[in-house]
Amino acid sequence: MKNLIRKISLIMCVIMLTFAVSACGKSDNDSKKNEPKTEDTAKDDAKDDAKDDAEDNDDAAVTGKFKTLEDFVNSDIMQQQLETQLASLEGSGIALNLTAEDNKLIYNFTIEDADLSAALAADPSTLESSLQSQASTFESVASSLKAAVEVENPVVVVRYLDNTGAEIVAQEFAG
Repeated sequence: MKNLIRKISLIMCVIMLTFAVSACGKSDNDSKKNEPKTEDTAKDDAKDDAKDDAEDNDDAAVTGKFKTLEDFVNSDIMQQQLETQLASLEGSGIALNLTAEDNKLIYNFTIEDADLSAALAADPSTLESSLQSQASTFESVASSLKAAVEVENPVVVVRYLDNTGAEIVAQEFAG
């Protein structure tokens, strides 16, 4: 009975993650990120940032895209969305870490409860079916990366890890 409650709890958390992950997709308000800042301090910061960006991202300035997935993950936009996702996961027993490597945006979901981790590692079918049910969401995120980042063939990798960091289930999604 205890394991059944844990599995149901995990499934509910995974469903919540589906909604949270969809927030990483392309926003209808993309025009807002191109609006000029009006505060004096914002202008100074923008000049400094523009100078740094010009040195690092000459091509990105022309296209309006991030040069790398790492730049995208570290951007203010993604950090705000990540904070929202982390807040939604608080108290759920699942931790999220978002990283980028080459053309891969990687979501590492760590199941913090040792007993639940062990149960899911023994029978990962619950997590596998959850990934399959969320495939279109992650594929949509991968597709939207093409519009935001200058990376060919971006891929979203979703990994479920146990409390020790060992991988239980992982899957890649392309857009």
